[in-house]
Amino acid sequence: MKFKPGDRVSFLNEKGGGVVTKVIDENLVHVTIEDGFEIPVIATNLIKTGTAEMSENIQKAYQRIQAQQQEPEEEDEDVLPLYISHNDPEQRPDGVYLGIVPEIQENPLTGSLELYLINHTVFEVLFSLFQNHSGNWHGTEYGFIPRESRMFLGTIGRSEIEKWANSLLQTVFFAEGKTDPFPPFAGLLNFKPVKIYKEESFRYETLLRTKAFFVEACKLDELKKKTIFEEKISTENMVNLQEKMNINQRSESSPAAKPSFLDKHKIDDKIAEVDLHIGELVDNFTNLEKNDLLNIQLDYFNKCMHQAHVEKLNKIIFIHGVGNGKLKTEIVKLLQKTEGIEFYDALYARYGMGATEVHLYRNK
Repeated sequence: MKFKPGDRVSFLNEKGGGVVTKVIDENLVHVTIEDGFEIPVIATNLIKTGTAEMSENIQKAYQRIQAQQQEPEEEDEDVLPLYISHNDPEQRPDGVYLGIVPEIQENPLTGSLELYLINHTVFEVLFSLFQNHSGNWHGTEYGFIPRESRMFLGTIGRSEIEKWANSLLQTVFFAEGKTDPFPPFAGLLNFKPVKIYKEESFRYETLLRTKAFFVEACKLDELKKKTIFEEKISTENMVNLQEKMNINQRSESSPAAKPSFLDKHKIDDKIAEVDLHIGELVDNFTNLEKNDLLNIQLDYFNKCMHQAHVEKLNKIIFIHGVGNGKLKTEIVKLLQKTEGIEFYDALYARYGMGATEVHLYRNK
């Protein structure tokens, strides 16, 4: 509706009205109200009064307002509720998880993977996700997940799973009204990429009602035991870690040193599988330099090779990941200088491109 100075008008969304004193453009006019004040008003919020078209305009305005009120709010299609069964003993404990769902449920070892961040708690969760690229953290996702819900993060090829192993998750928990606040969580989504090539990794998850591989970020029962502020790893912690490694290495020369630290890596009496991802070696590394991370990994590699010779193992497999290739390059340099061994890329179907297999020969 077009207005001109002098038109008497009424407000559509509130009581009162006035006289149009200035027309700025077709969308905005100035109206002088009864108190003598001139105010700017959007033209669609006004209607002329005392004219033959008043009834028709009121009807049109009413229909427009009703249509706006009836328009459904857009729903976030990436956020869906979980299937909660409070009496199911198989259902996972309350917590936050990364869910990895194979697109081909009948054959979970092939095809793409769907990623979900799962909020299995009674709290609203604010989160941020970071991935480590070449030793530097990059923010990749942030958002809000309602209570007892899952958020779809995207679909990836299996070759991309390395980016998600040992990614960093931060969460803040919120509940309206009276509640006991939970400390924020910051930690690694820690899992071995090789898991996605093992069928037993994918089990039927009642929360999603589908086969999935769940990576635990945090459980509420464990989180509530922590203080609100967690201490970051310090130089003293690093010294203690190195001292423990040195003590273990010194004890290897003693004939009474039992059991071997390699026992936890053995998949057979004479075969070991060692994951060198930094999250497997250090609980918290968020404030360590890149050189510190690499040195820890190489120290552990040397320690494992030494013990493999001591225990006369036949084979040891090192899972180093793809990443920027720095760790693999340094490992290859060390192996090239080692006598009595042969080494090559481990089985692709089981480890992808991220592992090296070393054979040890006692007669060489």
